[in-house]
Amino acid sequence: MSQAGRTTRAERTRPTSMRIATIIAGAVIFLLLAIPLVVQVITAFRGPFLPFGVSTARWSAENFVTLWSLREDFWAVLGSTAAFVGGSTVLSLLMAFGLAWVTVRTDAPLRRVISVLVVVPFIIPPIVKAQAYLLMLSPESGVLNQVLRLLPGDLVIDPYSFSTMIVIQALTNVTFPYLMIVPILTSMDGSLEESARVSGASWPQTLRRVTLPMLWPGLLGVAVLTFILGLGSLEIPLLFGQESGKSIFALKLWTLISAGAGELPQYGLAAAWGCVFLVITTIAFVVYLRATRNAERRASISGKGFRPTVMRLGAWKLPVMLVILVFVLLTAVLPLFALLWSAITPYPIAFSFEALAAQTQFGAFGAVLGDPEFWASLGRTLVIAGGSATIACVAATVLAYGIARSRRTGWTRAVDLFASSSVAIPAVIAGFAMFLTFMVINPVIPLAGTIAALVIAYSFRVSIAYRAGYSATLQIRMELEEAALVSGASAFEGFRRIVAPLLAPTVFAVWIQMFILGTNEFTLPAFLATPESRPLSVYMYAMISPRSAQLYAPDQGAAMALIFTLLVFAIGYGLQWLVSLRAIGRSSRRVAVVEAAPEALGAPAPAETTAAPDTRSIAAQRVRELTRR
Repeated sequence: MSQAGRTTRAERTRPTSMRIATIIAGAVIFLLLAIPLVVQVITAFRGPFLPFGVSTARWSAENFVTLWSLREDFWAVLGSTAAFVGGSTVLSLLMAFGLAWVTVRTDAPLRRVISVLVVVPFIIPPIVKAQAYLLMLSPESGVLNQVLRLLPGDLVIDPYSFSTMIVIQALTNVTFPYLMIVPILTSMDGSLEESARVSGASWPQTLRRVTLPMLWPGLLGVAVLTFILGLGSLEIPLLFGQESGKSIFALKLWTLISAGAGELPQYGLAAAWGCVFLVITTIAFVVYLRATRNAERRASISGKGFRPTVMRLGAWKLPVMLVILVFVLLTAVLPLFALLWSAITPYPIAFSFEALAAQTQFGAFGAVLGDPEFWASLGRTLVIAGGSATIACVAATVLAYGIARSRRTGWTRAVDLFASSSVAIPAVIAGFAMFLTFMVINPVIPLAGTIAALVIAYSFRVSIAYRAGYSATLQIRMELEEAALVSGASAFEGFRRIVAPLLAPTVFAVWIQMFILGTNEFTLPAFLATPESRPLSVYMYAMISPRSAQLYAPDQGAAMALIFTLLVFAIGYGLQWLVSLRAIGRSSRRVAVVEAAPEALGAPAPAETTAAPDTRSIAAQRVRELTRR
């Protein structure tokens, strides 16, 4: 073989910068997802406590034997968790579907306002919502129970009953399925329903025979993801479940590792519990994948024939608006009012105008703003949320681009599935798995209890950024990279200078979403944080929990919750405003990036070739088309 041939083959087999970047991104995601789960599985089969670094550790199935020997407890936890998560999932889906249907497919007034009000609870941190509902439902001073006492029958809601917990969990989770159902309904062609109506079918028959069969794969996927989200939620079980005595999985896991005085944490048994429920969520994730695998067969958008129809409510407008008003009162107005009332009163008292005039004070807000730990925990929250969102978005975007531009093989499909799998890991399992991992490696890498550990743990939701980056990459035609390659740039330079600016709006929008999720996160730091590294959500829980001894100050906790909510709201919408400002000049910048690509890369097109100018013009034209869309 000639020297030229050998050189060409070497160049083809030599790893490129883009391939190295993709491998590094894949390794980061592997470390975030696989290592903690592997440590948890090892802990379940090796113990009885930590699996490594302990002389008495040995391989056995003792933890699973112990788990099965406690049959009554095992089935009680399984049944309570199924009822709690399943019931709240069904209720939240029904409410979300109804709200989405009203805002997308009806002529209800103020539809845009309704869509904004439904999303507002997403901004409120989950621990704040749990605290607000606890205050709102207090038997003596709760504002909702006060309103219900005005009705005939002297109805009072027990905040610690199991059914109340299910309803509260459903109300706190409505926004997530709503945001996923809205685009599904928007994309469905209403002519199918019109045809059924013309054929004589009633609206209930049309819904049952046409609408739901068309939407079934998407709704099943939303149901599975909502179920997994509810399974990993610790806030409602922690604040309500300890009083009701129900053994919900998240609370059970928390109890096993939060040993009381004179007790040892049962890490091995907790790991066995985690493995059982990890199998359950894996099965649910497989169901989700199978449900959405052939969803395109039910696609109803067919080009020029697509026309979404609007259902006229007629006499039902007033009842529908009253129901939505009640929903907004229960999810936003009354909870925030309960927090405000708790913050301005020195002790729990029922609302009255006499109490408003004589008992209210605003010292709790001044105490919170003057508390150095509040500002320290707020700073840690911003660092943890920002750092984790950045790690997840950067690694996911690079890997998504590499997989989307690779030839589809069994290996790339496996990597794609693995990078998308964090949605199948409930937050409570992820938090416990990360806790075990940092405990095991702490003698070598002392990360346990540090801010760095929380940043790493928060990044486990990497699949959110991966799926968004993968979809955005598929929407960019390869002429753009081809123009850069013909101009002499490497694949990595083409990605950095051409593709990355085009992906930036999507990545930044996902970054904002993950940042807000990070600021609201409570379940992960509940397992990992120490007094030196705790974010604001954990510090706020210490203020509202009577078990916190000297830190317990419910009025300051309520004031802190309101301040925290306003800060998250301001930061979230402030970032969205910046995105909208960037969108104003995005069209001209895209065209400028493509047309100036060869000069920016420092590699002008060779004079003897005519393909490069043609390719650049095609790429520029493609960007102009995307801009017009």
